[in-house]
Amino acid sequence: MSPDRESLYRGLSHAAWGYFFLHIDFNLGVNQASVSILPRFVGWLLLLSACRKLAGERRDLALLRPLGWLMAAWTGADWLLNWVGLSVSGHILFLDLLISVVVIYFHFQFLTDMAVLAQCFEPPEGTLAGRLRRRRTVYVLVITLADVLLYLPVGREAELRSYAVMGLVVAGILAALFVMSGLFALRKCFRGQGPEQAQR
Repeated sequence: MSPDRESLYRGLSHAAWGYFFLHIDFNLGVNQASVSILPRFVGWLLLLSACRKLAGERRDLALLRPLGWLMAAWTGADWLLNWVGLSVSGHILFLDLLISVVVIYFHFQFLTDMAVLAQCFEPPEGTLAGRLRRRRTVYVLVITLADVLLYLPVGREAELRSYAVMGLVVAGILAALFVMSGLFALRKCFRGQGPEQAQR
């Protein structure tokens, strides 16, 4: 495997596992606080690594890196504050909305680039690029709806809204798993003897 292909292979591995850390979580109770043992900032660091390794093929991924660093810092601070029962979110509405927009934009652009990468390297009869675009759309739609529900005013239908949010969280996990499987499938395009094999 040539150095470029190895970098692409590892970049896609990091991307897939990044989505795992963003959505699969187990909490540990510490001094009346709930602390994640699979912190989300690790997911953002993995996605940042993916952007760096894949930027040779998709140069606009470099433009996502500042947003990725912002999210890594935000989620890292949140994880640290969780140890003392605090959180960075839920205090300033403008910041919460800004973070939501950053997350939505990052994932939409990142997964769009992954679909373009698939289109460039999968066989002509391949369908992976189309599948990645569909999964991107579903994933972004689900996380957008979840954010919208979280910021709606609480009224009599608060219990109904909480069920809807829980349903969207489950849907988000499923969508993330489908995105992961698509990224692992794309990774297979870079396992072989040379670039001509991936471009057949």
